[in-house]
Parts: sequence; C-alpha cells; structure tokens
Amino acid sequence: MALDLYQLRAFFAVAQTLNYTAAAARLYVTQSAVSHAVAKLERGLKEELFVRGGRRLGLSEAGRILYKSCETVFYELERAEERLAAGRGRGAGNIRLGATVEFGTTLLVKYLKGFIRKHPGVHLDFQFRHELLKPLLDDELDMIVDCKSHKAEGLEKTPLFREEYAVIASPDFVRERGLRAPRDLAGCPVLSMDKGGLWWGNFLNALPQAERPELGNITELNHIRAIINAALEGLGAGFVPRYCVLKEFKAKTLVNVFPRLKLLEDNFYVYQKAGRAGLERHRALLEYLRNIKTTALERA
Repeated sequence: MALDLYQLRAFFAVAQTLNYTAAAARLYVTQSAVSHAVAKLERGLKEELFVRGGRRLGLSEAGRILYKSCETVFYELERAEERLAAGRGRGAGNIRLGATVEFGTTLLVKYLKGFIRKHPGVHLDFQFRHELLKPLLDDELDMIVDCKSHKAEGLEKTPLFREEYAVIASPDFVRERGLRAPRDLAGCPVLSMDKGGLWWGNFLNALPQAERPELGNITELNHIRAIINAALEGLGAGFVPRYCVLKEFKAKTLVNVFPRLKLLEDNFYVYQKAGRAGLERHRALLEYLRNIKTTALERA
C-alpha cells in the first residue's frame, strides 16, 4: 500500500505521547480524527501498531519498527524545510529549549540574548523544569541543558561546563552557630532539596570520611530559590550552585561559609536527538552554548 503522510503523522504523534488526546492536541485536530487516521493506517498495513491494555497504550513490534522509520523520515523532512526556507531568505525555524529551573531562569535567558540578536530567523521558546529527559524523548522539547547524566538510544550528548557549589548562610547565622569547619554543621539546621540530605552529596563527598558531619536537622525545600530565601532569613545553612548567589555574596547578605574548601562539581550537558543534530539552527545554538564560560554566566 502507499503510505499516507497524514496517517503517518497521526501515528507518530500517538507513538510519541502514547495518548490519543495528547496527540490530537499536538496536531491541532480532534481525537476522533487521530483515532480514525491510525485505524485506517493499521487496516492498510494489516498490522496492529499499538498494544492496548485497559487505559494503557504501548507500541507493538510492528509499531516500534514503523516509529523508527517515522523518526528518520520526519526529521529529514524538517531538514529539507529548513534548507528551503533558507533558500527563500525566510526564518530558520523554531527551537524549543529546556533547562533546569534555576539555571534557566537566572542565567540562560540572559546569556542567549546574543544568540537571538545574531540569529533573528531562529525563534526560541523556553521551558524550565526539574525533569527534562522525558519531554525531550517525547519531542516536546528539541534540546535541553541539564546537569544530570542521561543515557538513551539516539541521544546526542555534548559537555558544556562544570557547575560550582557553595555552602551559604546569613552572616548572623554563621556567627550565632559558630560555623568555622564542616563538622560544625552537625546538628545545625540545614536546607536541602530532599529530606535525606542527598542534595548535599557534593559537599559531603568532598570531605574525608572522618570529617563528614551528620546532617540531622534538615528542612526540605524543593526549589533552589526557596533555599536561598530561607538562608537569607537565617533559617539554616544551604547548599546551592554558586552562580545563584553572586548578588547576595556581593551585597554581603549571604556568605560562602567554607570558601577554601574544594567541593565536588557537576557537569552541564546539552542533549538532543541525533536525528535533529544536523539541523543548521541546532548546530548554531549548540556552537553558541559550547562557548559558555562560567565567568561569562556570572556577568550575564
């Protein structure tokens, strides 16, 4: 049979989302239109493309084979559209860029103003989330900047820079608690992204085993800005990326409690699907991002 492009787009959207309603919203059509297109495709192929179990939807073996082919076809069509648009002197297309909440809102938007001015034909949309991999794999995002190490088939990973951390507290808190060495944090109120204190791993693991304080009095706050604001109010010592508190350090409303201590660092990476890595707009943005230096971010 001759494969119908609309039916394939409908199938591809359902396969990405595993949800007919979400696929319909992505394609700006009704759910019934998507269901009809997929059913017609299945009849023509004489194959069931999805495994349906109650409310759950999954790809069949035939569906997985077709999905891989659709990825190749639609990404190649996207490259062709980009080249044709460039030949007509039109815009180079859109990029949906995802990043971690604090990094994205604090620095990335400011840093990318240079890219936006240099590439007026590329339209950037931003989404800032704690979890970024699934939206990228589901094609809700085109590229992500994340400090987590991800592995997935067909994923391209490019290293950017290392993220430095600092233990922070208000000057009054440091004075009242007598914070001079890491061991002084034992029993001290600390602010963490999780109740178990795993967020403090890059601090604790930088210390010899015998010098690691037991963090027992932990207040959980699931946002870095909340940790910073709590530290400003003297509610505890926090652990945050250094770039987040440069203004507070300069204003002396917060201090770096252990400035001479060499803490462990995280790496930031750019992730994108390998099929989209050949897009000119992706290459341009990646090249711009690869020139990020932490000193430049601090000035952004």
